[in-house]
Amino acid sequence: MNDYLALVGRGNTGFKDVFAPGSPMLAEEGDTVSMYGVVGITDRMKWKVWIPPGTRSLQSTLFVYASPPESKVLLRMHEPPTGWLDAVTPENAAEVDLTNVLALLLQGAEVPYYAPPVIAGNIKLSDGRIDSSVVTTKGGWLYIHALQVPGNKIFELVARLTVDRAQYLAWYETAVWDDYGNPLPGAQAPAPAITEQYLLGRLQELKMVGPLGQLCKAKDEAALIQAAKDSGLWAALLKFAK
Repeated sequence: MNDYLALVGRGNTGFKDVFAPGSPMLAEEGDTVSMYGVVGITDRMKWKVWIPPGTRSLQSTLFVYASPPESKVLLRMHEPPTGWLDAVTPENAAEVDLTNVLALLLQGAEVPYYAPPVIAGNIKLSDGRIDSSVVTTKGGWLYIHALQVPGNKIFELVARLTVDRAQYLAWYETAVWDDYGNPLPGAQAPAPAITEQYLLGRLQELKMVGPLGQLCKAKDEAALIQAAKDSGLWAALLKFAK
């Protein structure tokens, strides 16, 4: 897997900073965020794209030179593709629903792409709808292997993801990163201890201290905590904060 290079914005490392909440590279629109990866002319044929929890759609295109031979590409989720040239044919590639590629990948399929030389300049890998519902709640790497392309060069590879904002922020808060600042699949930071101070901090973030203080007729935060404990509200708040 180490020979697959990550697509992170216009680079290969630092996902943690490039797509941090509030970063200009993490575009926010309504209840979604979006991010992209792109690489220009390269002779590297193996790439990977991080698919965060809450992903709704993937739009990706591979650009190559419009000359012989035909282009053959394989995609696979969580693991690199194992197939080779004979795994890609005009027939099986024609059966791929480009609007539903992510769902197919998440079922464990190795998805094939074929383009004859006359149209090999533009190979659509995925054309997911940005208004789709969430496809996956589990993050992982998508592996892209260009098995054969004209001149053994990629002219450009572009991938754009649309992700549910709330699920992305929740994942980012507990994500674990490798030495290059890129996500480690399946890893999460230990959950913080639910202390009184932590719970108060969460309530302050959500602007709930004032309303709860009025409800419990508490004059300050210490009185709020005591009133919550006395009323049984404390147990509900602890579950809420987890």
